This record gives sequence, structure tokens and C-alpha cells, in this order.
Amino acid sequence: MKAVLRLNLVVALVFAFALLVTLYDMLQQATKDITREVTAGVSFTHQLLSAAATDEALLQNLLEGETRHVHLSIVENTQLPDNSPLTHHSDEVPEWFFNLIPGLDHVEEKQYFRYLSDGRALRLQADTSDEVEEVWESVQNVLVLFTLSALLSNLAIYIGVRQGVKPVTDFLNALKDIEKGRFAARLDHYSIREINDLSEHFNAMAHALENAERDNTRLTHELMRLQEKERAHLARELHDDLGQYLTGIRAQAYLIKASANNPDVVSSVGEQITVNCDAMHISFRQLIRKLHPVILEQLGLLEAIRTLVDNWSQSHHIKVNLQLPDDLISLSDESNTHIYRIIQEALNNIARHAQASLVDISLSSHKNSLALTVSDNGVGSECSEGSGLGLRSMRERARCMQGTLNFKQLAEGGSMVSMEIPVVEEEV
Repeated sequence: MKAVLRLNLVVALVFAFALLVTLYDMLQQATKDITREVTAGVSFTHQLLSAAATDEALLQNLLEGETRHVHLSIVENTQLPDNSPLTHHSDEVPEWFFNLIPGLDHVEEKQYFRYLSDGRALRLQADTSDEVEEVWESVQNVLVLFTLSALLSNLAIYIGVRQGVKPVTDFLNALKDIEKGRFAARLDHYSIREINDLSEHFNAMAHALENAERDNTRLTHELMRLQEKERAHLARELHDDLGQYLTGIRAQAYLIKASANNPDVVSSVGEQITVNCDAMHISFRQLIRKLHPVILEQLGLLEAIRTLVDNWSQSHHIKVNLQLPDDLISLSDESNTHIYRIIQEALNNIARHAQASLVDISLSSHKNSLALTVSDNGVGSECSEGSGLGLRSMRERARCMQGTLNFKQLAEGGSMVSMEIPVVEEEV
């Protein structure tokens, strides 16, 4: 709330400055008004005294009655001339306020004398107390008005800023939760439309992050499980296949050693060793091919895809229409591997789930992008768009290449995987 207090202080200072300017202007104007009113009152009373000087009853009424702007008194001739200013000020106006009005002493110094027949004199002196009292009342009203205005303005600012700061505070707390990995953070509904739109977009972002975090966690667990499964499969392959061949070759080597004097046995056993070595070599190459597509390094991406598709088509007896460009810009080894694995995984999904008789594969290169589609005429994949390790792994591979991968069921039957990635030719 420090911002609210600072804003309230600024507003209070602005009101104080405006009040000082207003009071200064009122005091300057008060001098002119008092001078004008008092001068007029003194002039009128002076003319009236000309008639009252010879009329005792009228003079007595003037002395006993209330007069504005003038003060009448009878003085002895010994007190003439007396130029001391009038000190009779209103009790309702503080003395310091009289001193604030400039030029007031000069007005109060004005006095006139009318000599009476008995030797005394009638003293007529300007009296500013009534006019100053009116100015004081106006100043009090202005002070009250400015004070109430400042209080109401600060109250309105406090309430308004407090209401405006609350969504910001909620946003900050929610962002802190997101920063700490608590993606379940959500914002409430707000009455202000613009803030509510931001709240809805934030909630959508948090929901997407929560789903992505959940998918990544599930993908990590499945990848770890798949890694252990592949290790177990690799161990079985080495033990059951290559291990048996090695055991047989070892036994045959002992047999050759024991039958060194029998050429027919040595020849027969040597032939068996050759057969076992060839079979072991084939198994070894198949195992390497499963672990890493070495053919990519040997033939390049396009030829590797053709070989993959031909072998898959012959193995599963499914026709494949393959459309590849005549030439492809040079990509990184990582991108080549990702594209090859995506096609391989798509074909494996079709073989497991689609029951298709025809597959269409198209790889096209554009100016700044590479597009891939794999579709079939089967019954569609059993995996929905949000599930399936194979589909998620394909999507992650596309994301690693800064691209997007989409899966959809076709209305006429079958399914289609489409991918588009930006490409930048690798410098040689």
C-alpha cells in the first residue's frame, strides 16, 4: 500500500498548494474590497454628521446606534489631533488574521473630526472589523471546503487504488506459485472486464502449463520404463541369441582341438563355425539397427527412408505410396534422426493398430519449412490424440526441431500424422 500513501500525499500537497494560492488571492482581494467599502461608509457618515452637528437628538442617535465601517466617539479638544489607529477588533476574528490582510493599518488610520458647539469634537474613524469578519467567515468556508475535498479525494483514491492493486497482488502471488512449480494456481473472476480478460488468459496459461507438466511427468516415467524394457530386451538378445552362438563356437573350437588328427571332423566343424559366425553377424547387425539407424550416416536421409519403407512394406505386406523430393537441403544429424524415427514410429503404429492396406507418405521441402504427412486407410489408431507413448515421443521430437506435429482421425477412415518444421540449411 506504499503506492496509495504516496499518491495520497501527492494529492494532499496539491490541495495544500491550491489552498495557499486561493487564500493569497482572497487576502489580496479583501484589501481592495475593505478599502472600497470602508471608504464609502466613512464618506457617507461624514456627510451625515454635517447635519447631525446642529441636531443634538440626531447626534445622540448616531452615537448610540450601530454603524458599519465607522467608529464614532466624542473627544476633548486636548486630545486633538489623535491619529492612533482603531484597536477595537471583532472578538470572533483572531488578531493574527487582521495582521495577514495587507494595507489594513492604512485604512484604519483614516479619521475625521467635527467640532461641536460645546468645544468638544466628534471623532469619525474607519472601522474594518465587520468587513474583516466577513472575509474570515469566507476563509473558514474555503478551509472547510478544501479539507473535505481533500479527504474525499484521498478516500476515493484509496478505495480505487486498493481495488486496482488487489488484482495486481493476486497476479503476483499466482506468478510466484507458477515460479515454484505450483501450476494449479488460478485467479478469481473480476468485475473489471480488462482485468478479467487477463485473468482468463492467465488461467488458460496455467492450465496449459499444468497439462504440459503432467504430460512431461508421465512421459518421463514411461521413457524410464521403456528404457528398462529395452535394456532387458537387449540383455535377452545378447544372452539368448549371441550368447548361444558364442557358446556353440566355443564348443566347436574344443571339438576341433580334440580332433586335430581327423581332417574330416575339423572341416565339418569349421563349416558349422562359419555358419554360426554369419548368423551371429546378422543378429548383431539387426541389434545395431534397432539401437541406431546407421543407414542414415551411410546413405543419407532420403535413401534411409526408402530402405525403411521398402523393408517395412515387405515385412507387413502393406502397400506404401512414397513421395520424396529429388533433393533435400542439408539438415543436422539430430534432425535427420528425428525425422527418420517419426516415420518409423508412425509405420509401427499403423502395423499395430490400423489394419490398413495402403499407406501414403509424403515429404516435401518448401522455402523455409519441411512438411511430412503419413496417412493410412485403416480403422484408425487405438490411441487418442492425448495418449500413447509413441505419439507423444513423435510430438516431442517435432518440438525438438521447433516444429509441430498433429494427429487426427480421417472422416473417410484411417488416421493421419502431419508435421511441419522450420529448416535452416546446415553450413558445411
